[in-house]
Amino acid sequence: MKKGTRLISLLLALVFVFSMLTGCATTKTEGDKPGDNQSANNNDSSSNTAKKDTLTVALTGEPPSLTTCDHDSLIAVYMNILTYNGLMRVDHETLDILPDLAESYSVENETDWTFKLKQGVKFHNGDEMTAEDVVASIEWAKSFAASASYTANIKSIEAVDTYEVKIVTEGAYAGLLADLAYHFNFIVPKSLIEANNDFNANPVGTGPYVFKEWNYGDSLKFVANENYFDADRKASIPNLVFKIIPEGTSRTIALEAGEIDFIYELSTADVSRLQDNKKFEVKEVASVENFFLALNTDVAPFDDVNVRQAINYGINREDVIAAALNGYATPNYTQIASGYWGSTDEGAAEFNLEKAQEYLDKWGGNPSDIVVPIICSNETKVAAATVMQSSLAKLGIKVEVVTMDTATYFASWTSGDWTALISSWSPSNALTYVQRYHSSRAKSYPGAIKNDEVDALVKKAESTIDEDARLKLIHEIVAKINELSPQPSLYQPSMFRAYDANLGGVVASATGYVGFNDMFWK
Repeated sequence: MKKGTRLISLLLALVFVFSMLTGCATTKTEGDKPGDNQSANNNDSSSNTAKKDTLTVALTGEPPSLTTCDHDSLIAVYMNILTYNGLMRVDHETLDILPDLAESYSVENETDWTFKLKQGVKFHNGDEMTAEDVVASIEWAKSFAASASYTANIKSIEAVDTYEVKIVTEGAYAGLLADLAYHFNFIVPKSLIEANNDFNANPVGTGPYVFKEWNYGDSLKFVANENYFDADRKASIPNLVFKIIPEGTSRTIALEAGEIDFIYELSTADVSRLQDNKKFEVKEVASVENFFLALNTDVAPFDDVNVRQAINYGINREDVIAAALNGYATPNYTQIASGYWGSTDEGAAEFNLEKAQEYLDKWGGNPSDIVVPIICSNETKVAAATVMQSSLAKLGIKVEVVTMDTATYFASWTSGDWTALISSWSPSNALTYVQRYHSSRAKSYPGAIKNDEVDALVKKAESTIDEDARLKLIHEIVAKINELSPQPSLYQPSMFRAYDANLGGVVASATGYVGFNDMFWK
């Protein structure tokens, strides 16, 4: 059933992580992992499935980097969570923040946190992970501009002993656990930091898979980490291969031909086709991934709020969803994802050409002078931009659809050499979402805004531990951002993962992540 009219917020009951502040957290017991008895199942003579030692996954594009600290690419994060771990992690199914390399943590006061580490954890190079590695990794992360959003509130970190670290925040800070679960703060060997290791070429962590090779433009290969510390989440499939297949139909054909086993992003045009084939499973996930049109507010005339609001009201999201996603998405008119504890549609802007024209009149310029070159990194974005081109043309605004490969797209983004682009954002909670609007993040995130009132509200929300009070602040931030409109939201897609029916353990997160190490062949 198509998702265009479903409310994601009714499907996702997400509980914000910081309700855990009242006590210590301990490692979640995952229970027996499906597939632990796979050897017995595969040896059953009645089984029609030959045991496989490889999982081949089709991706739409290539990661810009395999490092932890200098990117914010979802595809790169897939690779990061295979090879690294943080003190904390995001549970793919619930979006809860759970201890990972940390055995437990305690909150001494509003600024002092103590984390006890799991013992005997080994890096891929054989070194044991200790508190010194944790300290070195987070201090190293703080040296990267791209990581500042997730490290700026860490005032200091020190090794209390071999397996315990103390983190002191700049003030009361409700976002620390979530920050420690993001790839920017993943832990790497201190010895390799000191040796100036290139973590893009040699990504060494503690993760469930070990990097093997990268054939640029074609594939990335990983092998299972036999010494992985978490038995419940240890990889069951020895080899993991990612194939780069940008075109949707080609991915589907490759799955049907047996050339790949898993499509991370199934083209919506092929959903029904694969649903009708018993050889495959199609998993539909209600997404908190919010796609938006980021506007560079440093570039005229997009530095004028009236121009931005004219574009915001001039986009027909229903048409975008129909053309680009075959109806499999929910339109979003507010500049935060729906589905979070803390989501709100206060000040939302629906499609209204008359309202858009009013904003153009307030601006006072000639609409034909407005040229919006929208950078797109895949075919779905191109289709969305093409619909916006038609919609905004009714106002006299010219849209240029600019296609780039993923690497060039991110290079333009990080260099600031862009006017407009389609991007997405899918953190695990509403606080992390609205933090992107603080002016300190303007260089890291497209669509950030430099506004003193927003900055003050974000800082206040970060330091507010009481959940109800923080909720009100988040709503204030969203209402203000809707008024400023630096990144008009477009839609939240229904995500489709398609895969061989003999593959088990598939858990797809509402944020877009997939736990490949949890999968097994039946």
